Amino acid sequence: MNQKDIGLLLQIREFIDGNLHREMPVAFICRHFSINKTKLQELFREIFGTSLHAYILQQRLEKAAILLRETDEPVKSIAGQCGYKKVRSFNKVFKERTGLSPDQYRKKNGRLKVTQMLPKVTPPDLETPFFSS
Repeated sequence: MNQKDIGLLLQIREFIDGNLHREMPVAFICRHFSINKTKLQELFREIFGTSLHAYILQQRLEKAAILLRETDEPVKSIAGQCGYKKVRSFNKVFKERTGLSPDQYRKKNGRLKVTQMLPKVTPPDLETPFFSS
């Protein structure tokens, strides 16, 4: 494999990662980058060790997991940001891959509430001097 092919595949992967919210059939990617479908799929598998479709699915689910853990956005919004038009389809795929529904995943792995992360601190008594004599 030559450097030109590797560079093209890295561009394609970057494009995918930046456009997970969009519908991205392989044919669309091929037209966008002027590459033959068979060649793209063969090169992608050779370089990255997975199919193009599996990579897109994995990246969408990783993005969804991050959003579920780090935001309070509704699942429907997260599904849309990850390229799913129907929240039902997103829920099904997410549960198949993780064993948990998006809501269950969020409850199990979600970020801690601020009150859970910080110890309760009471302000010092301003009348009491810091140093006793």
